[in-house]
Amino acid sequence: MFELNPLNLPGAQIQHVIMLIVAGVLGFIIGYISRQRTIQQLEGNLASAERDVDDCYRTTTLVNGTDHEETVVLSRIQARAGEINFNRIGLASATEADDLKVIVGIGPFLEKKLHVIGIYTFRQIANFTSEDIEQVNDIIEFFPGRIERDNWVGQAAELAKKK
Repeated sequence: MFELNPLNLPGAQIQHVIMLIVAGVLGFIIGYISRQRTIQQLEGNLASAERDVDDCYRTTTLVNGTDHEETVVLSRIQARAGEINFNRIGLASATEADDLKVIVGIGPFLEKKLHVIGIYTFRQIANFTSEDIEQVNDIIEFFPGRIERDNWVGQAAELAKKK
C-alpha cells in the first residue's frame, strides 16, 4: 500500500547526523553543569571539615574555667583577631580593661569575645568606624546591625568621657 521509507527521503542521513550531534552537545553541557555543582558541594564540605579540624587542633589557652563549646567559639574568634585595624581604633591590654558590660547590648560572653580579639576599652569602641563595626560584627559572630542599633559607639564615647 504505502511504500514510504523515511530513510529514503533526501537529506535523511544528514538530519540523523545533526540530531546525533545536538544530542551529544546537550549531553555534554548537562554533564558539565552537573559536575560543576557536585564540585562546589564537595568544596563546601571540604571547607567545613577543614574548619572543624582547625577547631580541634587550635590551642585552647583562652579562658580557664570555660566550657568546651565556649572555648571552641573563642578560639575561632581569636584566630581572626588580626583582621582588625588596631592602628585606627587603638591598642589596649587586659590590664587597662574597662567593664564593657556597662554598654547596653554587651553581656559577659560578648565581653569575652571582645577581649579575645583585643578590644578592652571604651575608647577603642568609641573609635569604631562603620567599616570596623561590620568587621567586628562578623568576627565576633554577632547579630548583623546590632552594634548600630544598640549604639555601642555613642555609649562607649560617653563612658570614655566620664572615665
